[in-house]
Amino acid sequence: MDITFLGKWSSNLIPGERNVSFVLDDKFVFDFGPHSLESLLERKLDPNRIRTVFITHMHLDHYAGVAELLWYRSIYRAKNRLTIVGPKGIRKNTQSLARLLNTPPQWYSEQIDVNTDYVEDSDTDFVKVYHSRHTIPCTSYRIEYRGRTIFYSGDTGYSDEVVEGAKGVDYLIHELTYTDKDRKSADHWGHSTWGDVMRVFEESGAKHLLPVHLTKSSSALVRKNAGRIKGLIYPPDTLEL
Repeated sequence: MDITFLGKWSSNLIPGERNVSFVLDDKFVFDFGPHSLESLLERKLDPNRIRTVFITHMHLDHYAGVAELLWYRSIYRAKNRLTIVGPKGIRKNTQSLARLLNTPPQWYSEQIDVNTDYVEDSDTDFVKVYHSRHTIPCTSYRIEYRGRTIFYSGDTGYSDEVVEGAKGVDYLIHELTYTDKDRKSADHWGHSTWGDVMRVFEESGAKHLLPVHLTKSSSALVRKNAGRIKGLIYPPDTLEL
């Protein structure tokens, strides 16, 4: 079992980085921004093998690539069903997005309508839903899969519910957008600072911490402290669990 990171960055993109998204066992993808499809192809992962897309919230950098995935599945005639999991409204918004982008009508009857399922704000077989603290409704996910536990925060400020969801997990994948000097911006935009993330890491008792949704400043902080703080890992391209 492994995690492949398609991107690790926030919406504050810089050359060479892409919005946060990761794939579990080449089948389950968490968040899917504008360049996630391209990242899949570059890593030689077949987009038509993806079974489930878990969306934390419907901001562009976490969600806009879903339409690209639906187009790809239609063009290359995916055989498997795709399930899209997300907050309330994920079905309506995804359907609206596809139509807004002038998706060819025949693709609905051939692929999209007949081969796509939606799960809104509900648990699945191996993923439990929690709620983050962001500027719009945002879901976080506790994943219990093949003997490992992973918690993905989505975008969030410090949250007791996130701490509860991350209790004792093997890997905590938590957003880290700001350093502590940017507290005002973090509170305004509903994001976490270094202190927030370290507090969640300590209070949850997670074994490992992989910060994502990075910026230049937060990335530098993680790189500086990886190896100094037990369990802190700068996310690699692929992590074998």
